[in-house]
Amino acid sequence: MVLSLLANAVYAEELPTTAINDTVDLEPVVVTASHTPKALKDAPVVTRLITLKDIKVADATNIQDLLTQEIPGLEFGLAMTQETSLNMSGFGGNAVLFLVDGERIAGETMDNVDYNRMNLDNVGRIEIVKGASSALYGSNAVGGVINIISRENLEPWTANVNSRFNSFGNEWRNGVNFSFNTKKWNSQTSFQHTKIDNIDLPKAHTSEEIAIEMMKKAQGLPYDESVLEDESDISRLFGQKTYNVKERLTWRATDRLTLIGRGSYFFRTSERDTYDYHFNAYAAGLKGKYEWNKNRHLEVSYAYDQYDKANFMPDGTRTHDHDYSNQQHVAHALFSQSFGKNNLILGADYMHDYLTTYQFLDNASHEQSNVDGYAQFDWNITKQLNIVGSIRYDYFSASSKKALTERLAFVYKFPWLTFRINYASGFRAPTLKEMYMHYDMGNMGYMLIGNPDLEPERSNNFNIAIERFHRIRKGKSLDGSYSFTLMGYCNIFDKRITTIGYTYEDLPGALYWNEEGVNVWGIDLSMGYILDWGLSLKYNYSWMHETGNVIYSDFSQPRSHSMTWQVGYAHRFSRNYALDAYISGRNQGKPQSGDKDVDQGYTIWKLMLQHKIWRGITVNTAVDNIFNFKPKAYHFSSPLTTGTTLSVGLSVDLDQML
Repeated sequence: MVLSLLANAVYAEELPTTAINDTVDLEPVVVTASHTPKALKDAPVVTRLITLKDIKVADATNIQDLLTQEIPGLEFGLAMTQETSLNMSGFGGNAVLFLVDGERIAGETMDNVDYNRMNLDNVGRIEIVKGASSALYGSNAVGGVINIISRENLEPWTANVNSRFNSFGNEWRNGVNFSFNTKKWNSQTSFQHTKIDNIDLPKAHTSEEIAIEMMKKAQGLPYDESVLEDESDISRLFGQKTYNVKERLTWRATDRLTLIGRGSYFFRTSERDTYDYHFNAYAAGLKGKYEWNKNRHLEVSYAYDQYDKANFMPDGTRTHDHDYSNQQHVAHALFSQSFGKNNLILGADYMHDYLTTYQFLDNASHEQSNVDGYAQFDWNITKQLNIVGSIRYDYFSASSKKALTERLAFVYKFPWLTFRINYASGFRAPTLKEMYMHYDMGNMGYMLIGNPDLEPERSNNFNIAIERFHRIRKGKSLDGSYSFTLMGYCNIFDKRITTIGYTYEDLPGALYWNEEGVNVWGIDLSMGYILDWGLSLKYNYSWMHETGNVIYSDFSQPRSHSMTWQVGYAHRFSRNYALDAYISGRNQGKPQSGDKDVDQGYTIWKLMLQHKIWRGITVNTAVDNIFNFKPKAYHFSSPLTTGTTLSVGLSVDLDQML
């Protein structure tokens, strides 16, 4: 995946809509690539930055909508339970580590975390690093890291109310945000509620027509294959409601000591035909940052995250006496010491993972502890040459597995070009579910059996990138900029954890097993162009090819070619009115599996108009799927659209009005 340089990131939300000036921060800082703040242009590995302005103009309700619009090669589909399933350049949700302010998220369904927990109301930016990052982040960072970072307002106080309606499922999103900032205290509070109705998906052919053609095929008679290709796996998208409350409180106790406390509660119901799914999540954490001087820093934190699932019948009774609860306790320490222009970090983590579920034998519970230590040295040899090396050791108690992972990155800056070359190893330890599951899937006599002898998944990632950024000047003033990034990569993925056919007590089923890996090759391209009179252009392309023992599922369909693009125009017409207009699109090519039962690729366009009206009033209007694309049939990896949809949103900043 290409990780764009400046076209997305340089011009943050403070940028005037009619001009670029030299006082704007042209070197945004990122933290995910190196665990410490570093200018984007100096990051040891290519990093994609999605800014607050990108989030505001994307007209996205959730993290899935935003990432799909911004990142080629990334696609969300559905699993059997209609929970969201991720595919990012050939890797599923269990190989891409999602973080919120650097912290892990508990709970999963079909190997994916609950992406609905990640609402965008209080998000300041999102940082994306593709490729193995286990040397800094440990297990699950085999295919990449996506870090969602909260914003911290600098104004004395802010208050915002917002609402958005989308015609797709009559979706409503309503939110309230409040913050205050003093010399000592900074508080961010947010609440969001969403609701979407059941959506009946259209069928190209009736069930009777499909049944007739299937009967003809079974009897060896001539049949219409196009009718069978239109048979959908999904006929209805189930509605849901979500509630999400977050608080983040920062106390600057002294000039050297800062304490950050956070807490959140999430509740979601998914309305099914015969019963409802209920999801609850509770999270809390405390972080302390101590600065001896500008060269020496210490960070210590504790985080707790709990994710529960339960199914309820219409009369309020549970479908299982024992449901699902995953609890994680994480303690973290990070020490940073600078030696002139060079920097050393030393870190350690302890995580206790507890899981209880009816999918374990006799409704048992299992737990394990993970202990790790890591080090990284950032060596700036000259102004042009930078070398960053990282090493990490992990131990998992339940499986008694150990892992040593490394990363070595070289950055060389020519006057007109930056060159990066990077090697990183990755691993993913078997989860408690993969080791201990003992579950009759849907009570259909098909068993899923865990395997305590599983080995960790391993990966070796190599990538080379060149990037060019140029500021266009007109005399002494800045007239615009353009950026170009090209990256080639190879990811050698071994000991892949999957399932094989297995018989348990005369019942058919599947056993978790290690198989030979997958080799993923790819090229990512990103280009951006911005002019001071308001025009902006962005283009991202991703080519990916998998070889080796590739197993395609209904929920994961890697596509060889994908791209996103955006043309924007921003202009302030008067003191009380400014317009940001964007037309964007995404294209997903044919799945590599070549399965005729899966959609063969698609292109979707979107138009978004953001009207900035008097004193903090913003109105967003959008037309999604402008050209009314509809899949022939709806499968788990098909785009979930029934055609053109309309949305309108209102955001009011009360602090600006008052």
